[in-house]
Amino acid sequence: MFSFLDMINSSLSYFNLDVKLKSRIYIAIAFLGDIYLVYVTFRLFMNHVWLRAFLYCLAVIGLTYFIYLNFVFYFLEKTSKFDVISPRVAKITGQKFDDGKSKTPLDAQQRLAAELAKRSNGIFTADDTIPAAVAIDEYEQRNLHKVVDQLLMEGIFVNGYDGLSEKEIVEQYHATDKPVTALNSQSVPPYFELVHDELRHRLEIYIGINQMERHAVGHITKIGLTDVHTAHDKYRLYLASVVVNGGPNKIAGRSGSTILTEEDYGLQVQVAYKQRNKD
Repeated sequence: MFSFLDMINSSLSYFNLDVKLKSRIYIAIAFLGDIYLVYVTFRLFMNHVWLRAFLYCLAVIGLTYFIYLNFVFYFLEKTSKFDVISPRVAKITGQKFDDGKSKTPLDAQQRLAAELAKRSNGIFTADDTIPAAVAIDEYEQRNLHKVVDQLLMEGIFVNGYDGLSEKEIVEQYHATDKPVTALNSQSVPPYFELVHDELRHRLEIYIGINQMERHAVGHITKIGLTDVHTAHDKYRLYLASVVVNGGPNKIAGRSGSTILTEEDYGLQVQVAYKQRNKD
């Protein structure tokens, strides 16, 4: 039976089928296999092969449960209240589990966190800010992972692919030739600040869920096209905005499917500046 299923899987891979259609085909095939297992289990019970019949019975129950969940999802386009596995898998893989209650890419809690972050550092006009180049060493990358994991757990950050479907992720990847990150765009931490590390002579970026739990997650190397040391001597520098990007992402696979890959997190930073007084 497994050779037969493998043959079907190989055959379907030659055709560029929609992911939903292919999933429905797999569900139908799995249902036929489930019926066959029910027949085998019944015959084993009839022949008093109790241990093997019991193991087959467990396999039938498990397979039927997963067929039911996939049927509800791919045919009815809903999620079942009996689905206790998908949320746990989503938490482990870092993906957002869609329970059908929220259809917006950014939920209210994330939008609130972004607004609070922007307000906490004030409002800057475009003329007052400039992009900054950021370097992240191994220690800072570990800190960044720690902070992002905490913000994901609190629901402030969301791994939702900006609400894109699998088909839209494939289309965006082909259009941009860039991976589509799981972390929603405009993921602004609730707290961030710029600290001058006098010992190492660099400007450290600290972020966190609040000031008490802040961590150094990167350091600025350039302000626009100017070296950071030159810019720091000439201007007073302030952190205007910080957006976390990168991390787990998806790229296009074969036949319209996607492949989950992993990258380090990064920072997109805007710095505000003001001329230092000569005295």
